[in-house]
Amino acid sequence: MARRCVKVALAKPKHSFSKEKIEALLPDKRKKNLTIEGRAEYCAKAGDFVDIIANHWAVSPKNKNEKEIVAGVSRQSTFRVKLAECGVDPAIIEAFAKDKELIQDSNKIQKKRTKKRMANPDRIPIHFSLANVQKRIQNMDVSKIPTREDLADVIVMLSIRPSEVTSLQIKHYEPDELLGIDLPNIPAWYKEGYSWYCTGYKKADGRIPCPLLSMEKNPECARELLTWIQDTIKAKKLSDPVFTESGTRSAWPFNEFLKQEPYRTIPKNLRDYGFKHASRVYGGKNPTSQHLKLLLRIAMRQESDRLDAGDNYTIGDTELEDSGPEDEHNSDPKSESTENDEISEIINMYSY
Repeated sequence: MARRCVKVALAKPKHSFSKEKIEALLPDKRKKNLTIEGRAEYCAKAGDFVDIIANHWAVSPKNKNEKEIVAGVSRQSTFRVKLAECGVDPAIIEAFAKDKELIQDSNKIQKKRTKKRMANPDRIPIHFSLANVQKRIQNMDVSKIPTREDLADVIVMLSIRPSEVTSLQIKHYEPDELLGIDLPNIPAWYKEGYSWYCTGYKKADGRIPCPLLSMEKNPECARELLTWIQDTIKAKKLSDPVFTESGTRSAWPFNEFLKQEPYRTIPKNLRDYGFKHASRVYGGKNPTSQHLKLLLRIAMRQESDRLDAGDNYTIGDTELEDSGPEDEHNSDPKSESTENDEISEIINMYSY
């Protein structure tokens, strides 16, 4: 209070001190709210595990409310990702910035929510039906500045969380291209017969490449569209769907945009639409429940079985009988055969 009174007095015309001079004379030593990225950068520079523990707890859930537990665990997860990006040893992150019991509690809450949502699903808005999204993807012009609608369609196309838009990377690997690795020492994540992978996803270990399964069957096209969106966000010509320019988390603008007609949805639903569409694109005309379940797990980049995908993948769809862009993708029998061979390789590695 005293500091504020002095600042007000110095700012009066009688003294006419500039803001810079006032700040130099009376520096504000109060603690300022740090972004999660700021906390991670501070911890990386300090190099003290005590700081990591303190900041890990600072972003933890504030109470035992289910919503706050899920949000807090998400903040902690982002904190770990940012620590890794700042070069902190993964072993230190694992030891001092990971609460496994809390993560399990959050997973149980989310699984319960998922089952409840799948039991009473909302129908997919017509705007985000498979045919309509595919048509818009085919007509995207990367020479123009993307819109928020383009951003939403790319999120659906890749079955990603809005928070993964800027971090996801799509990469092409061949055995002899794996950084000079000898064939006998190819990493466990690489599966012979499939070359397209992605990193930078939020759950599990986003640094380990996962097979890419997108409703856009051309991986190069999918990568080009993702890069188009990411470059525009970096150039600040398109707003990040989750973070503000200052780095604080705020999904409100994107959320408000999606509430409008014709979208009528919320950000977290976009990923659900995407993995349902991807499983339908690759599932064929008469897919089995087990086949669909495996396809969804690949599209969601999850090793574990999250829900009964085979029973639920079509729930809420709007145009199950329509045949538009999907048929165009499958018009070439040779191309379809090659694609199916590659997808079979991915499915085999999830069949255990």
